[in-house]
Amino acid sequence: MTAIPLPYDDLLLSEGTALNPYSTFAKLRAYDPVYWHAPTTSWYVTSYDLVATMLRERSLSACPGDYVGDQQPEDLPAVKAMEKFFNSWMVFSDPPNQTKLRESVTSAFTRRVADSWSGYAREIAVKEFARLGSGEIDLADLSLRIASRFTCAVLGVPEEDDEQVRLWSNELIACLSTPKLNADRARVGVRAIEQLGTYLDTRVLPRIRKPVDDRLLPLKGMADLDHDMALALFTQLLTGGIDPVASSLTTALERLLSSDHQDWTRMASSPELTDKAVEEALRFDAPFHFVPRTTTESIQIGDHTLSEGSRVVLVIAAANRDPLAYQSPDEFIPSREGPSHLSFGLGRHYCLGAILARMVLREALQEASRWVQSSSPMYMSGERMPAFGVSTWKRLSILV
Repeated sequence: MTAIPLPYDDLLLSEGTALNPYSTFAKLRAYDPVYWHAPTTSWYVTSYDLVATMLRERSLSACPGDYVGDQQPEDLPAVKAMEKFFNSWMVFSDPPNQTKLRESVTSAFTRRVADSWSGYAREIAVKEFARLGSGEIDLADLSLRIASRFTCAVLGVPEEDDEQVRLWSNELIACLSTPKLNADRARVGVRAIEQLGTYLDTRVLPRIRKPVDDRLLPLKGMADLDHDMALALFTQLLTGGIDPVASSLTTALERLLSSDHQDWTRMASSPELTDKAVEEALRFDAPFHFVPRTTTESIQIGDHTLSEGSRVVLVIAAANRDPLAYQSPDEFIPSREGPSHLSFGLGRHYCLGAILARMVLREALQEASRWVQSSSPMYMSGERMPAFGVSTWKRLSILV
């Protein structure tokens, strides 16, 4: 490890990278696929093979380590509270906590359960595309509505509560979209946690304990957890369902609408091509770019020996565009063949909701292909929001 600034230390934290990180990730990977970044005191791993290997490495802890950074004394209570809360999520924890959380709801994320929800996902997509009308339309907002309603339904949230629950989800995701915890966002996040905790106890868990919809029965394990564990699990499933699905759906729509290829026509009659387009959207622009880890012992990664307690960031968004793994990795190719993308992770922290995310994305794109053929929309522009480590769309404008 060297104290001399490396060539891309400033670039990684720049506004340009926050808007579109892929050229920066390519530069890191070319310079050194295991890059020491002093400003965030982390090693960034960017090649496909190394990221895939490290995702399965049991000696790496899922606890991301210290991401509080330097804070003013008056800000520490809120910042530390958010750090403690996020570290209780199963994605950021190790066994036995991670195992207990995961096993409590595993049966809610099976192929059988996904199939039982597919009709509802199709119904949401049909309804949302039907209400678009004419004129200038924002498809990023449509994607968010589809992702939000579906995720909320799967978690037992009544439709009339969608907007409020989505707001709480956004406030939590905002806390995770900066290199270190931001004090102002942390204070908003603490309030969101308190409100979500009350909401979970009074609105969601009663519906799970005595469900009127049999599809909620597999969630009863969450209702058996203590309050803190149930809240940690619920909020992770909520944020992990809404934002990634909305982001990937918008990415797919933006790429397909902005190109001159005829994939829409083929997708309308081919679920197989739609499935490939879903996978390509997830590869091309991973919703979450980083998987943070901490070494629990000395470990060799690439040409570097990392000591115990080192912070490691597995950059799945960079791995998904590694030219050694994919031909023309910066192109969106709906019929692409090649290795599986890493957007859902690998190993014991593989995304629990992957099967549901793929299903709702497939249903939404199938309906989109039918709508495009009947409405002939014209692509106008796509605008992303600056964020560190996540893909977030501000707007996708079309004209009908």
